[in-house]
Amino acid sequence: MINQYEVPAYIEDHIPALKKALHQFPAIFHIYDTVGCFSEYTDRQLREQNFVVAGKCLQLAGRLYERGNAVVKGAITRVFVPALSKVPLGDATNRIRIYGLIPDAIYGLYIQEQLIYNGNR
Repeated sequence: MINQYEVPAYIEDHIPALKKALHQFPAIFHIYDTVGCFSEYTDRQLREQNFVVAGKCLQLAGRLYERGNAVVKGAITRVFVPALSKVPLGDATNRIRIYGLIPDAIYGLYIQEQLIYNGNR
């Protein structure tokens, strides 16, 4: 089980581009800051249609949710998924592509958040 103290190193191991960004604050003690930084990076990759890197990020988020303790799962649920839900989906092709990248572990949470986000407009 991955705890909140292991998340920054786990993300750095899989997404080396975030190493510098995660070291700008004492991320080891701030799981929500860490996941926020990770979600911003994922958002940027999706908006730039860099689907290979975005797919790696989404798979990593799914693994963190599956293997994380309650604190890690809470951070993915409260920070990552809402940020993911706010990414514009664009045309039908991009929408299908993005939906296909979201791992099963967080897909239900994503759809639930989409319903909430789109219902409040």
